[in-house]
Amino acid sequence: METAPPSADPQVVDLARMSLPRLMFALLHRRFTGTISLTPAAPDAPGRSADVGARRVWFQGGMPIFTDFSSPHDSIGQVLVDLGLIEPAERDRAMAELARLAQPGAPRERFGHYLVRRRLVTGGQLRKALRVQCARKVVHLFALRAGSAQIVAGDAAAAETDASQPTQVNTLELIHAGVVAHFDPRRIAAEMGLLLDGPLRLRSSFDRYRTQFHFAKGDEAIVDALRPGNLYVTDVARLSGQPEARVAAVVYTLWACQMLKSANAPPDQATGPNAILPEATGSSIPVLKNSKPAGRDSLRAAEFAGELERLEAAIAGGANAFDLLGLAATADRAQVRAAWHVLSRRFHPDSLPHQGLGHLRERSQAVFAALSEAYQRLSDDAQREQIAALLRGGQPAPRATAGPSAQAVLESEVVVREGDKLLRAGNFDRALERYRKAAALNPDELEVRAAIAWCEYQLAADKAPVRDATRAALFEVLARQPRCVRAHYDLGLLSLGSGDDEQALLHFNQVLELEPDSIDAKRQIHAIQLRRSTPEGPRRKLFGPRR
Repeated sequence: METAPPSADPQVVDLARMSLPRLMFALLHRRFTGTISLTPAAPDAPGRSADVGARRVWFQGGMPIFTDFSSPHDSIGQVLVDLGLIEPAERDRAMAELARLAQPGAPRERFGHYLVRRRLVTGGQLRKALRVQCARKVVHLFALRAGSAQIVAGDAAAAETDASQPTQVNTLELIHAGVVAHFDPRRIAAEMGLLLDGPLRLRSSFDRYRTQFHFAKGDEAIVDALRPGNLYVTDVARLSGQPEARVAAVVYTLWACQMLKSANAPPDQATGPNAILPEATGSSIPVLKNSKPAGRDSLRAAEFAGELERLEAAIAGGANAFDLLGLAATADRAQVRAAWHVLSRRFHPDSLPHQGLGHLRERSQAVFAALSEAYQRLSDDAQREQIAALLRGGQPAPRATAGPSAQAVLESEVVVREGDKLLRAGNFDRALERYRKAAALNPDELEVRAAIAWCEYQLAADKAPVRDATRAALFEVLARQPRCVRAHYDLGLLSLGSGDDEQALLHFNQVLELEPDSIDAKRQIHAIQLRRSTPEGPRRKLFGPRR
């Protein structure tokens, strides 16, 4: 595979001197875009042969988006099965069919693309699986104890060409997963030295990033035990009820990410034998030599990411609705509406790809949900006055939230897929049941609202009276999420049902603009064009003769 030409000579890092967790954090903080190629210096374990080839990882904005090495247990088909997005039998049949269709000497269609084309998975589900696959493969690299990392700044064009749907992996969560999987207490002690045996203290920067680690419940207990400071690993293990080995893994993760230090060290002093990077916050930024200078686009991305971080910290800290929208507690409804108008345009997830900020879409979704909740509260005169009264009285106002948990979102997507299968089979009542469950898990998912509206329309004994209400519900979804394919397609079908071919064509063409491989939309357009090309006479439409 060809890569984008580097903008400067590559930098080579000795992994025996700077571990992969610390290197990845430096890349994250630098918002690095380019590739790193990891080459083992020796077998990773007794009896295991050395990997003679480099393992390359593409980064965008400091986060991994793609790998070009194979991992037998992490194929995209296996990942989809593990996520419950496809059955093993479906995967095996699809693989066999794809192999049968392959032409000798011709490029073979990618398995993920084939699954989307056959509507076995959605594009969103494929992107989720690609993200999980990338994370799994990168975690394997943390087993490297020695070797080299060649760092080449550039762009992600090569990864986009090869992966077609690159999706960022949360670097902080990935670092912790890699440490837990491959760093035993002896390895941690060898890197942290005497620091591990002394009193520890969290840095102030940790509060800004805590939620990004997605710590398990036991790890959260470890972090809470670390909060007072001046505690040893044994003390933290006793207070948290967690094994010392697990405490050491969390401690090392935070230390590698420059969010933990020795309680005896001065505030500005790095600690540990290999602590060669500056602190994660403040004016000193870790700079990799020969990194690509920040251009206008990267500066805009860094500025937007900074705004996101500020809002994420405010949400995590329990900011009230006024603070979240940047308003005084005396703000009236007009001022609330004006603030929301600016913030909603700035942080709407669907607007980011057009600004070159698509890699921040997932983070923006949670922030936008919290901003939307704040706006809804302050738009109601009674709630706005209640919050203002609490603030005047020195009492805490209701906390802003960041939407459903990641687990709820994942479960919702699985339930939606079940509903989609039932919908394709014409089992509208059972599909409606699944969609309603998905809506309860993730109330902000507008695509689910569109699916519910369509099922309710299909189940209506007399469709004419509910057609307008269904159309209004679908247009309401599009008003908030203009790129909702499901709403456009269902509106096209409604237009066909009322004999409006022109409006139907507009919606089906919009579907193709958003999903060029949509077979259903192509078939509907072809059917309309075929009817128009027939000689004059009684014309028929999809749902029967024109009356």
